[in-house]
Amino acid sequence: MKAKSGQKCRGPLEGNDNPQALWVFSADACGVYGVPHAAIAHAGRTDPVGTIVIQSLDSKNFTLHSGDGMLLRVIG
Repeated sequence: MKAKSGQKCRGPLEGNDNPQALWVFSADACGVYGVPHAAIAHAGRTDPVGTIVIQSLDSKNFTLHSGDGMLLRVIG
């Protein structure tokens, strides 16, 4: 299964369009799941490169737990 075209998330990177899923993620996973009212504010592709920011959409605090997971695609 490949990433869904027409979504806001990136598709193939540097010619690699192979499925990137692992663990509990699907090949078309995109965005924040299971953390109500949270979104990715900065994906790390621009300055500061490599810094990912998840922010509250309603100014409430939220918690990331030790068992939470993140799928990070790294290109080299």
